[in-house]
Amino acid sequence: MSWTLLMLLFLYVLEGIPYGLQSRFLPLVLRSQGLSLTALGFYKLLYIPWLFKSFYAPLVDTCLTKRLWLLISLMGLLSISVTFSTSQIVPQSSGNGTNKVSALPLACCLFFYNLCAATQDIAVDGLALLVLSFKQLSAGNTVQVVGYKLGAVLGGGVFTSLASYVPFPRIFWMVSAIYALGVILCFSSKTLLSVENHSGQVQEVYLAKEKNTSSTPKGDDHEGHSASKETQMVSYFQALKASVAESPGSKALCVLLLIYKLGEQGAMNMLPLLLFDRGASLAKVGFWTGLLGQFTSVSGSTFGYRFLNRGQSTVDVLFRLLVVRALFQSPLVFIANQQFGATNPDLCFALGVLCMNVTLFVSGAITTVMFTLMMQCTRVESDTRTQATHYTILSTAELLGKLSFGLVAAPLTDWIGYASANVFFLTLSALPVWFTRIARTRLTFVDQRRSRFHAQQK
Repeated sequence: MSWTLLMLLFLYVLEGIPYGLQSRFLPLVLRSQGLSLTALGFYKLLYIPWLFKSFYAPLVDTCLTKRLWLLISLMGLLSISVTFSTSQIVPQSSGNGTNKVSALPLACCLFFYNLCAATQDIAVDGLALLVLSFKQLSAGNTVQVVGYKLGAVLGGGVFTSLASYVPFPRIFWMVSAIYALGVILCFSSKTLLSVENHSGQVQEVYLAKEKNTSSTPKGDDHEGHSASKETQMVSYFQALKASVAESPGSKALCVLLLIYKLGEQGAMNMLPLLLFDRGASLAKVGFWTGLLGQFTSVSGSTFGYRFLNRGQSTVDVLFRLLVVRALFQSPLVFIANQQFGATNPDLCFALGVLCMNVTLFVSGAITTVMFTLMMQCTRVESDTRTQATHYTILSTAELLGKLSFGLVAAPLTDWIGYASANVFFLTLSALPVWFTRIARTRLTFVDQRRSRFHAQQK
């Protein structure tokens, strides 16, 4: 693996830590302190920067450099992690559920945590789109997905397993040290500097082309620069409209991204809380569903790359994996049954962990395949100057599906119970199977042109 891919891997690890903390670590910690499922669901609202990142992605595309945006976002993540290390925000659990959580400071920290992580995501995705060829997309997306999930393993698995033995402030000092390494990398990486310089050269080529087609006199440098920017912005919005609003492939992919994780997210987020409510310890649930579960998901993401190299189209591989995921998710309906869980608690825990890990393995492969499909769509249907924003819109559609339902899943489970909720989750997991089958033609993307970046390399 090249140094560039290793660097991208580490940056995606840093990006995945906040997700792991919020999806596994904090829900179990806050549940142990007496918060209801409904209250935990409302904390999903703090993911909102991810949903709106497509609106400020043009700012990251056109202002400053990707390296500076990385530095700003990483320093923000470091600062918030240091703030979390004070026990005033997330107090150490005493086991009796009486500790008072500082709701407003916690909400503010989580909001800015997500804002910085989303900004980092835009910058790193933009860099990846610049340096990866079409043939490298599968390997690049494996690095992206595996890196992000390794960060989730660290934030949601390792730290949850340590929560019963290590004070919360010390855990967040560990997180701070990891982000400090990221800041150092951003300052010292020659790879980032070389990519930044090359990006600037490509931008100069675009500006030169715009000037050659304009009527602005060469002697008026200031007016020429303004006209170039105006033309570039018009081209940006025209390309965005053509690739997202007018392309049947992008529209179909957005619909699929909105629905493909709904049922899985509901089932996988509620199962650890179900096992905890039935008497399993925080460390036990954290290890089997957080640490082992995320490692299983990472393994699936790695195997997703192998599935893509078997000569089948990306959408056909995706369809088969969606079917397998729904099959392995179905036993959770019986595991969630209260009568079955009360009479066979140990068996219920073992089967729940088994089904969850197998589902996460298949889901990891699905994620790699889906992100490859997203990059194929962006490379084929988007202009080079707007690729980062186009890809960000696709990523936002994926997040919107997962996070909006995450907001609903916990209150829904509180209302109808774990068993009925899992029946609903399974039904939702069958929905993308049907849609992928009927939209297969629109979801097949073939690269018929070389990107300008790689053409200039010749």
